[in-house]
Amino acid sequence: MVGLSRNIITKRSMPSFPAPDRTIGVYAGSGNGRSGFVYLPGFSGGTARRSIQIRMRNDTTNVYQNDPDLNYITDGVWDGGMTIDEASGSANTDNWLQWYMDEADNKLYVLTEDTGTSPWTVYLSSVNEAGVVTAIGNAQYPSASFQASDIFGTIAGPMHRTGGDGSGNLQYPITYSAGAGSAAGVPYRGTMLTINISDGSLSSSALFPSTYSAYQQNAVYGAFGVTANNILLTIYSTAWSGTDPAAGSRASIYNTSTGESVAGALIMPINGISIWNPSAYVVRWRGRYFFGPYDIAYGVTGSGYAEADVHNWVDEMAVYYGIL
Repeated sequence: MVGLSRNIITKRSMPSFPAPDRTIGVYAGSGNGRSGFVYLPGFSGGTARRSIQIRMRNDTTNVYQNDPDLNYITDGVWDGGMTIDEASGSANTDNWLQWYMDEADNKLYVLTEDTGTSPWTVYLSSVNEAGVVTAIGNAQYPSASFQASDIFGTIAGPMHRTGGDGSGNLQYPITYSAGAGSAAGVPYRGTMLTINISDGSLSSSALFPSTYSAYQQNAVYGAFGVTANNILLTIYSTAWSGTDPAAGSRASIYNTSTGESVAGALIMPINGISIWNPSAYVVRWRGRYFFGPYDIAYGVTGSGYAEADVHNWVDEMAVYYGIL
């Protein structure tokens, strides 16, 4: 039609975020949470309807396991809440870093940090429902720019396993570095940090290829992917009913194979309601994505979203914006 731009989208609409995955069912605290805390489902092979309680945006608060009535479990290190040093098996650790609940292994994998070394040292361990900790190993970051690359900040995505639950090493993306294992700076090609699940050793690879470059790091307020089609989506800003719904929700989307990307792209319709609130961090847990609030009066963690469904949506968003 005369007068229409050839770039106007006329035959497709923005892909909708998937529905929640209800297969886990209700668990302690899943109705709503508390300001600053996230309640996540307990061990898959353990006692039904238990949960893990984690303080969001706080690096030192103990982590608790709850029974269905929200009473604290007192087995092993869960008694009084698991401390950072109990989780790592070392008196040297200072901060929580990342968590990952493996549905196949029935283990909660925990990363903690020792801030007394230069660069800081990362400790990997696991804990089971009975409160028994296995200290796996530790290693120093390849660069000081990776320090505090936790899910509460703006430089890293959530930890996950490379082959899915029960398979492969642990890893998470860091957008702050110039390249694989490098200090922060231009061209901000980022690093995929891999933690060997057998001994805790660290290795790094380029997150984005040499065809990608950026003047400044794109902030990460939660990340989805990398998908099987090599797409990574990092949340740029969120809005929901009660804040600024007219702004919609936006993200940066990257093709980690070609280097194609879009920054600050709309991913939730203007005047729509986001499925996450404006202060939520993304946690990968038992093959699902969960959203954990840190300053909402009544946290709304609730159901997770199946990894396969979320990754399909991420790929569809990449197609929508023409980078896949």
